[in-house]
Amino acid sequence: MPVAKKVTPPVEVAGINFGDLNMYAAGGGIPPGQYALEHTVQMFQAENKAGQKLGESRLGVMVKAHSLSDSSHQGDGAYTAFYSLGTNAHKSFAPNPDTGKSLVAIPGGSGSTLPDSTNWSLLLKSYYDSGLPAGVFSNDISVLDGTHVVIAHVPEPEERKSFGSATMENAGTERKNRTISVVSEILDDGKPWEGTGGIPTGATAVPVTKVNGAVKPTPISKPGTKATPASDEADVLSAAVNSGSEVLEKNPKGMAWLPFRTGTFSAVKKTYGDDMAQAVQDAYFTNDDGANSLLNQLGYEKAGAMVKPS
Repeated sequence: MPVAKKVTPPVEVAGINFGDLNMYAAGGGIPPGQYALEHTVQMFQAENKAGQKLGESRLGVMVKAHSLSDSSHQGDGAYTAFYSLGTNAHKSFAPNPDTGKSLVAIPGGSGSTLPDSTNWSLLLKSYYDSGLPAGVFSNDISVLDGTHVVIAHVPEPEERKSFGSATMENAGTERKNRTISVVSEILDDGKPWEGTGGIPTGATAVPVTKVNGAVKPTPISKPGTKATPASDEADVLSAAVNSGSEVLEKNPKGMAWLPFRTGTFSAVKKTYGDDMAQAVQDAYFTNDDGANSLLNQLGYEKAGAMVKPS
């Protein structure tokens, strides 16, 4: 008689609070300047100038820096830099497969913390040192997208001087100290968690044609001018729907409420002006009824601190 195979139930993946500095236990580059930053959690394998792969793939955060002063370095021309979460981080954690904006634990992984001396931990610390409020960023890194910062270069920690690096052309050899691009200042008009900031207009959004398996709502046509009078309710709804659609295109399976609210506000402000942004804020972001009246237009609903497909 055949022996029945044991079926292992699926393990629910849990979001990792990698925005908390307590989580941290003991290829490109961004020149100094002012930028709007985007972040993607991913695996990355370094290459040398000849395009040859070096070392093993590492888990980390790819940062895309859109210049605030030079349109040629916005969108596809933006600078990029990869910030590793540590050599062995991929053994315990993985990028969220649905969003690329968070970490999930690997069942049976070998660790529960991340090292505190990686390039990513140094960048994150520089965010906090520059005024990022505690609690804004926990697991969903999209809350930092559109932050306007001043980038500066600081030396790598001295203890790394003798490390071999798979990100260098002479991988595996002793190296001199290098510098790391970090945040030295968060600009006052570039804080998405306060409804400011955003990506310059030269940036290209990733097109998404379906939301939750269905064709997403067609946005209402945008007015021809950027500064639209906020006196007409239909215009306010149009601006909110268009801008909310832009945010959800990057998060078709849902996202946290805070980055949706701040991202939509920033998109309205950038495209339609301050008066319209304030009108959208007053109409849709002061209570759950207003929020759901907007989200229902997009095929979503507010569920606690999350935005989910309805």
